[in-house]
Amino acid sequence: MQYVDINTFDGKTMRGLYTPAQIENARNAPGIVLIQEIFGINDTMQELSRIWSAKGFNVLCPDLFFRQEPNLTLDPSKPEEFEKGVQLMQGMDLEHTLNDLESTRAHLATLIGHENIGSIGYCLGGRLVIQLGAQGLIKAAISYYGVNLEKVLPQVPNTAAPAFLHIAALDKYVAEPKCTQIVDNVSKRPDWGYAIYENCDHAFARPNSPHYVAEAAQQAEQRSEEFLRKHLK
Repeated sequence: MQYVDINTFDGKTMRGLYTPAQIENARNAPGIVLIQEIFGINDTMQELSRIWSAKGFNVLCPDLFFRQEPNLTLDPSKPEEFEKGVQLMQGMDLEHTLNDLESTRAHLATLIGHENIGSIGYCLGGRLVIQLGAQGLIKAAISYYGVNLEKVLPQVPNTAAPAFLHIAALDKYVAEPKCTQIVDNVSKRPDWGYAIYENCDHAFARPNSPHYVAEAAQQAEQRSEEFLRKHLK
């Protein structure tokens, strides 16, 4: 696990956390662009990087807040830091952010020497990963409790990367009728999939979250890995 510099589309430098696959011949393993929540590359994203690298993926997690405040890590259990994360999210430029994610994908492709790359996003990242997949450059997208997907999905073309969505039944950000709208859209797309986790709230797969549900998180990881293995060949 090490920090690397990613050259962005507009000549800036963005930090990313690179965690090689924990297997022999790691460069041959598939890649994952890991997309943060609203708290930067904090302990959670570092732990998730370790989890996915242990499963045999090369993981690169970019610092998407670098244009506002680089190298920032926030603790979601502290209200003032949670609120700062919300403000930073609201201050993001979507076009710049998607270009920064594509720069991350391209940098990862250079690091591992191939284009067999998917992406996983959590919360904010759960929306961005679908928008990144809409560009058709990643091979697969995994969305954990993405926000505002009921608005995003109608704009996603059929040429988008196949995606799998993890939806928490108790997530207030995906209350009805939003959940039905999301499910209806996903159900019409070949090679896409979703799962709804009963008795789970937003961030159920975040390690050390008060909403963490181990059984559901492990089930989601298994589904995600199976989906990635299917599409990253």
